[in-house]
Amino acid sequence: MKFKYKIVALFVSAIVLINLGIGIYAVNSMQNKVLDAARSKLLSDAALGEAFLDQQIPGDWIIKEGDLYKGSVKMNDNFGIVDRIGELTGDTVTVFQDDTRVATNVKDAEGNRAVNTEATDVVKKTVLDQGETYIGKANVVGVWNQTVYKPITNAKGEVIGIWYVGIPNTIYDKLAMDFRNMLILFSIVAVTLAGIVIWIITDRMTRPLVMLEKVTNRVAQGDLTQQVETVKSKDEIGVLAVAIERMIVNMRTALKKIADSSEEVAMGAQNISTASTSLSIGGTEQASSIEELTASINEIDEQTTINGESVSQAVALVRDAQAKVNSGDREMHNMLACMDDINDSSQNIGNIIKVIDEIAFQTNVLALNASVEAARAGEHGKGFAVVASEVRNLSIRTTDAVKQTSSLIEASGKNVKIGIEVANRVSEALDEIKASMKAVETRVEAVGKASEQQTQNIHEINSGISIIANVVHTNSATSEETAAASQELFNQAEILKRQTNQFKLQ
Repeated sequence: MKFKYKIVALFVSAIVLINLGIGIYAVNSMQNKVLDAARSKLLSDAALGEAFLDQQIPGDWIIKEGDLYKGSVKMNDNFGIVDRIGELTGDTVTVFQDDTRVATNVKDAEGNRAVNTEATDVVKKTVLDQGETYIGKANVVGVWNQTVYKPITNAKGEVIGIWYVGIPNTIYDKLAMDFRNMLILFSIVAVTLAGIVIWIITDRMTRPLVMLEKVTNRVAQGDLTQQVETVKSKDEIGVLAVAIERMIVNMRTALKKIADSSEEVAMGAQNISTASTSLSIGGTEQASSIEELTASINEIDEQTTINGESVSQAVALVRDAQAKVNSGDREMHNMLACMDDINDSSQNIGNIIKVIDEIAFQTNVLALNASVEAARAGEHGKGFAVVASEVRNLSIRTTDAVKQTSSLIEASGKNVKIGIEVANRVSEALDEIKASMKAVETRVEAVGKASEQQTQNIHEINSGISIIANVVHTNSATSEETAAASQELFNQAEILKRQTNQFKLQ
């Protein structure tokens, strides 16, 4: 909870407690004073009623034949006299014979006069037994009243009854309730107004503290650009504001000087480090380049040697391949001759198949004629007919086989022709390959001679590069030492710079 809220809550709580105490005291005092006034009035009304009775009905109080008399007037059920006194005083009025109501203007819940009802035990004890007047709160026929009970005595001074006047408590309870409600309303208004006033005063008092809290929090976060607003008060808060303003100014000045110094140191160290690093990097790069160049030249040397060997091997392979191509060309010509023979044989087989086809056709005709003759011979030609039928079937199958074979031989002949064409093209390609390989052999031999000359030149270059590499390595080592020292100085300056950069100075 904020300080302002705590102050407001404290003062408001104190005001509420004070109002509560004052209210309780005021309500109790008011109730007591009202009751005292009511009792004084009741005593006066009781005396007034007795005087009125003595004036209207002179004589002593006496009990005759079981009834209560005042002088010669019977008081039992004498409601007129009690009603008249009630009208004059505004009270409830009752005459008791001993402890029983015999004349009263008090009515029960049904609206009937409460005659023949008894007084409470407390009243009996005080008035009848002790002969004293009872003043206070009493239950009258179920209703609480402020009452006065006085003893009625005969000429001998004996207590023979009770004279009562009273006022219902509801009147005083309502007065007390109204007063309490008014006091509560007044307290709420007073507390609300006091809370508003306290809030305004506290807000004005704590506003500088809130401002100082924000400023110090920003300063704690490194922002030294904060400006403390002018505090007009000359109390502790005003002194604190001035002190915080001075602190911020002093911190800002000191850190500005440190930042400027660290910046200069960092720049000097950076320049030295950059120059040394550049020199070291340049030397390292030169050394690396020379090493890479040396390695590349060595690789070239090795590769040149390998190329020379590869060239020799390539010449041998080319010559071997040329020999194989020549052999393949001869075999291709032999294959062409064989395919020509196959083509001729296929044509001869085709001629033979035509002859077989003609024979099968003639056989089929003869078998058909034989079947006709066997049919003419009747029973004697049945066996010959069977043979003729089998011969005819055989000739038919032969014809079918001849047709299939003829188709295969015809397809084979076409394939042989295609193969001859392909073989002729392959033979032509082999002739071209032989010519190309002869040219390759010539060029490979020229490359071999150039590789030998290149190997000699590379050996001479490699010797010169080794001398340069030694000089570069020496320079690079010296530059690295200088760069390391300047880098350490730069690192220290950067650390100081980062520390000061955490503060915002402008």
